Amino acid sequence: MVSAAASAAGDSAACFMLPDGNMVFILSDGMGKGEKAAAESGAAVAKLKKLLKSGQSVSASIKTLNRILIEHSGEEENFATIDLTIIDKNTGKARFYKMGASASFVVRKGRVRRIQRPALPVGIIPTIRSSCITIGLEPGDTVVMLSDGITEADRNDLSCMWLRSLLREMCASENTGPRIMAEAIAAEAKSRYGCRERDDLTALVAMIQ
Repeated sequence: MVSAAASAAGDSAACFMLPDGNMVFILSDGMGKGEKAAAESGAAVAKLKKLLKSGQSVSASIKTLNRILIEHSGEEENFATIDLTIIDKNTGKARFYKMGASASFVVRKGRVRRIQRPALPVGIIPTIRSSCITIGLEPGDTVVMLSDGITEADRNDLSCMWLRSLLREMCASENTGPRIMAEAIAAEAKSRYGCRERDDLTALVAMIQ
C-alpha cells in the first residue's frame, strides 16, 4: 500500500499504522481558512491519532475528540471535519468514518465509487454518533480522500464529473503514482475556481498493492 497527500493552508492530513497493523488515513478541515483553521485541523488530527494509537476504539476516540473541542471552544466556535479511513491489511476491508467530511472515492478497474455520509463535524454538539461505511478493497484499487475545497471547486459540476473523469484517466496510467495523482487533483481543482476566492485544497491518495 502506498499513499501521498497534497495539502494547503487550513487542512491537515495524516497517515500512520496502528499497533494491530491496520493503516489509518485522516483528513481534517478546520473552521474558516488560514492559520486558525490550520491550527484547529492540525490539533484535531494529532489528538485523534494519539487516541487511536492508545488503543481506544474509533467511536470512543471520536467522542473524546468532540468533548475536548467543545470544552476548549469558549466563546468562539472550535470545530473541524473528520474524514477517517481505516484499512485492514489482512482482510482488505476499509472502514470510512465521516464527520462533516466530503465524499471519498474508490476507483477499481475504471469504475469510480462515491463514499459519502452526512454528519456534523466534531466540536459542535455534545452528543455525537459515529458510524462507518465498510467496503472490501482489492489489489489495484485506489482510495481518494478530499477536502470540500476540491469537491466544490466547480459550481457547475456538483456531481464532480470532472473529478470522476480525471480519476479514471489517471488510474488507467501505469506511470501515475499517488503523489502525482494527489497533486494533479489539487491543481485541476485550483484551475476550476477561476477568479473566485479559492478554498483550501487537499487530496489524499492511497493505492492498494
